[in-house]
Amino acid sequence: MRFFHVKLLTFLLFTFLGQTIVLAQSIDSYPNKPVRVIVPFAPGATTDFLGRVIAQHATQAWGKSVVVENKIGAAGLIGVDATAKSPPDGYTVCVSTGAIAIYSATKSDVPFDPLNDFEYVAMLGRVPHVLVVNKDFPANTFQEFLAQTKNGKPYPYASTGARSNAHFTGEMLKTSTGIALQHISYRGGAPAMADLVAGHVQIMIASLTTAMPFIKSGAIKPLAISSGTRSEVLPNTPSLKELGYPEIDTAEWWGLIAPKNTPKPILDKWREELKKVITPAIMEKSPGLELYPMSPDDMRKLVQKEMVTWKEVARKSNITE
Repeated sequence: MRFFHVKLLTFLLFTFLGQTIVLAQSIDSYPNKPVRVIVPFAPGATTDFLGRVIAQHATQAWGKSVVVENKIGAAGLIGVDATAKSPPDGYTVCVSTGAIAIYSATKSDVPFDPLNDFEYVAMLGRVPHVLVVNKDFPANTFQEFLAQTKNGKPYPYASTGARSNAHFTGEMLKTSTGIALQHISYRGGAPAMADLVAGHVQIMIASLTTAMPFIKSGAIKPLAISSGTRSEVLPNTPSLKELGYPEIDTAEWWGLIAPKNTPKPILDKWREELKKVITPAIMEKSPGLELYPMSPDDMRKLVQKEMVTWKEVARKSNITE
C-alpha cells in the first residue's frame, strides 16, 4: 500500500510539472494562433473603432492575426457573455462598455457575474453623452427643448440599446426634468445616429464621438453634455450640471476584459501593448474621446459602484427589461 501511495504521488507530481511546463511554453509562445477581439456592438461607432485600433496594432506587434468579431445584441450583453464563456487562454478578449455594470440592474438572470467572471485588463477611454436633436427639431437650446418636451405626447428618443449607458442617462434626464420621452432601442450608436440624421427619430442620447461629425456638418444640434463639465471639443454646449441637474454626471467608458483565470503573463502582455496604442494621438482621431487611466482593481471597483447607481435608476424609472 505504501509503495502504491508513493507511485501515485510521483505520478501526480510529474503530471502537475508537465502541465506547468506546457502552460509556461504556451504563454512564452503567445500568441501562436489567431486572437479574437469581441466588439459587442455594430461596426461604425466608438467601441468598434477602439477594437480595430487595438487589433491592428497587436497584429503588427505580434506578427499574428488579431481579428475583430462584432457580436451584437442586447446592448452588448451577447458579446460580453460570449467572452465570459470563452476559454481563459488569452485568445479571446472583449472591448466592453460601461453597460457591463447595468445588466444586473434590470435582470435577475444575467448569465455572468460582472465582478467575478472576468479579468479587467485595462481602461481604454471615456466620453460624455450629448443630448442631440435632428436639425429640424423645434428647439435650439436646452431650455427650448424642455418646453417642447413637457407638453403633449412623449417624444421618442434613440440610444445605443436597451439597458445601455445612454439609455439610463436618458432615463435620468426624464426623472430629473419631468419631460415626456419614450425610449427607442437600437443595436448600436451608428444605426441610431443614421435614423436621427434621416429624421426617423428626432432626439438621441449619443456618445460625443459618434455625434461630432454630424454636429460639425449641421445635420444634428447639440443641446447638453451629460458629464459634469463642458467638453473641449464642444465648448459652447452646456453641461447638465451647470443647467441645474448636478445628479446627472455620466460618461460612457470602454475597457478591455478577458475571461476569468486568463494567465497573468498574457494579461500583462496585453497591458504593455495597450500602453503603446491607447495614446493622446489615438484620442484625437475620435473627437470627444479622452484618456481615462485606471488600474484593473479600480476598474472593478468602478463597475461595483456603477452597479449600485444604475440599479437605483432602474427602480426610479420602473425599468424591468
